[in-house]
Amino acid sequence: MTELLNNREYRQKQLKQIIKDLHAGHSVEDVKKRFKELLEHVGATEISQMEQKLIEEGMPVEEIQRLCDVHTAVFRDALDAQTPPGTEEGHPVQTFKEENKALAAVIAEIEEITKQISAAATGDDISAFLARWRQLQEDLLTIEKHFSRKENILFPYLEKHGITGPPSVMWGLHDEIRAKLKEINTLL
Repeated sequence: MTELLNNREYRQKQLKQIIKDLHAGHSVEDVKKRFKELLEHVGATEISQMEQKLIEEGMPVEEIQRLCDVHTAVFRDALDAQTPPGTEEGHPVQTFKEENKALAAVIAEIEEITKQISAAATGDDISAFLARWRQLQEDLLTIEKHFSRKENILFPYLEKHGITGPPSVMWGLHDEIRAKLKEINTLL
């Protein structure tokens, strides 16, 4: 049992060092190589615990948020290879995942529209593209319901169990997305 705890502590130290190195400017590819050594034994729980410890040690939540996409790139392969809890139909986590997929499809369609608008020649009528984008933007704004459920159901549950760092990071990302969506809405 002590051996398992020591391995877990070792993995936590290694994970924290990987994140610190990312924040210090090391390349994603460099830290991915090191992360693969830990890959077999690391799960989402340990990653969230590592983020929590970094915050407790003084790393600002905003700093973790700033490089959240980089963290995800480093840990993505390991997380995708695991069968996470809550994957059964109707489980709240599964519902969040399905909503994420639906939102990603809307975003992909918006990206396609922006490419078509960019490719249009000066003077071309882009009103149909803009009309469709406005419709999709309305669909995208339903993300507020998704965020609200996470912030009012999932985050308190995590915090009740001592996991406060990752919810803080996610809430900050939600706020950034809300601000950007509001800006896009104004532009449209």
